[in-house]
Amino acid sequence: MALPGLVIAVAMIGDTLLYAVLPLYHEDFGLSLAMVGVLLSLNRWIRLFANSGVAAIGERVGPHRLMVAAAVGSAVSTTLYGLGESSAVQVAARILWGISFASLNLATLAYAVSDRANAGKRVGTSRAAIGLVQAISLVGGAWIVLQVGPRSVFVIFGALTLVSLAAALMLPRLPREPVAHGKGFRLPLPHRLEVWGFVMGFSGDGVFLLTLAFLLKDSITSVAAVMATAALLALRWLVEITTGPLGGWIGDRFGARRIAIVNGTLLVGGFVLIALGRDVTGALLVVMSRGMFNTLIPVLVIERGTGNRGGGILASQASYSTWRDFGAAVGPLSAPWLFLNVAQGPLYAALAAALGLAGYFCLVRR
Repeated sequence: MALPGLVIAVAMIGDTLLYAVLPLYHEDFGLSLAMVGVLLSLNRWIRLFANSGVAAIGERVGPHRLMVAAAVGSAVSTTLYGLGESSAVQVAARILWGISFASLNLATLAYAVSDRANAGKRVGTSRAAIGLVQAISLVGGAWIVLQVGPRSVFVIFGALTLVSLAAALMLPRLPREPVAHGKGFRLPLPHRLEVWGFVMGFSGDGVFLLTLAFLLKDSITSVAAVMATAALLALRWLVEITTGPLGGWIGDRFGARRIAIVNGTLLVGGFVLIALGRDVTGALLVVMSRGMFNTLIPVLVIERGTGNRGGGILASQASYSTWRDFGAAVGPLSAPWLFLNVAQGPLYAALAAALGLAGYFCLVRR
């Protein structure tokens, strides 16, 4: 059950490390900070538009071949991060990764639901595998950066990503299942949960992730900034590993909405602390509460999807994910300009206010 999770987990290591390395070492890659924002958001834009095309390809070739091709694409894109000498090569690598990740997502889901009686267990196992591998690769990758440099680490990780190809080749071949043909990309109308997803994607997955390394660089001097950033990002994955198995139980026993309100308050509090100059404490709160939301949101989506207004669980999840990705795509594009032109206090105070308003209307108010 863990094998598809291993494929996507190992394939992701280059992309995950990029968020810790590229903002700090953008000059080593010959990139401006604005270009860093473009690169870190590009894969999200590709995912928004590539899903329908990948689904059509998957219908023709089957999930096994799709997984193998995506593993190859992941290894190539990760290697290009380190070897690319121009912005054009880096852009091509990010486009390739966006398509590869969309393929990995679709193929992993196909393997998860191939045994429908154990689909939930399979998805949970995949999430655990992803979280564990990302946490290890972040800390290990940061250490390698300090030893051999920020570009060489991606060449090393590109070779390591071939493990995902070996795992993909070991997967059984599944019968091809019909995939509903869409009419191309269409942004669904946002409801309350989508608004929350967009604001959280913009602030937490966009502005916060892009500026995290600089916050820690100014706040932590005893540890290299890249190591501190990687350790904090690894904490997010560890939170997902530990809270994931408890997510359903928490939602059933206490109500997912009630826990989400408490968690949203902690998230807003983290941004407020960063605005007040308490960078490390605030960043810890933000990272931990974001990890918890990745467990709570699926429960909220299920609750909404089973009601009359949800339009079904899959449609509800697709709508939320699209707006979350949209916010996470816009955030990194805006972050360099915001970070260079707006002081930290007002910037994070505004983000805290936006999160607070969205949380009130989307989670508190019925």
